[in-house]
Amino acid sequence: MKISKKITLLPLLVIFASCNLFSCKDSSKHNKKEFENTNILSMEDMPNENTKYDTIRTTNITDNYKLISFLKSKLEIADFTFEERESRGGFSYNNCEENRITLIHGDGIREYFARSRRPEKGTKNFYPDFVILVYEFPTNEIASQNGEILEKALNSAGEFCNGKTPEKIVTNGNEIFHLSTRAEMFRTYTEKYGEMIKNYR
Repeated sequence: MKISKKITLLPLLVIFASCNLFSCKDSSKHNKKEFENTNILSMEDMPNENTKYDTIRTTNITDNYKLISFLKSKLEIADFTFEERESRGGFSYNNCEENRITLIHGDGIREYFARSRRPEKGTKNFYPDFVILVYEFPTNEIASQNGEILEKALNSAGEFCNGKTPEKIVTNGNEIFHLSTRAEMFRTYTEKYGEMIKNYR
């Protein structure tokens, strides 16, 4: 009697498992189709034949070094070195949601590098560092408009369209400041000094 019950239940189990298998496949196809319909690219997908390009031109208007001098003094108090680097020229920003690349050119680009003399708390040889790119424009309004474009690009595709390193864009007056660092553990520094730049008056 027990044997006959097992034999009777076996076909039912096979049918049930088959239904589950097909429903999983259908669900997987549905999810894949939904993802494809979002039209959001990844960093690896750009550029492509449909990518659009924009150019933002910076201009060296005045010697705006008061803010940088203020920032340097704050960093030195915190035991950081701070130096200006030779500009590498143009930069680019991907917007994966709009399939657009914004190029930054002109003579209003400066680059700075900050590095701590002390290792990160709880580590022996991880020294915090970050880079600040400065883009200068003729007016505050132009800087603000361009800052929104760059911030939108950096935030596209879950903030992964331009790489996975921590990034922060802030605007002060007629300048945009782009702070970036190489490791998630150093994000607190780009956030802290980014807010300091943003709120400087």
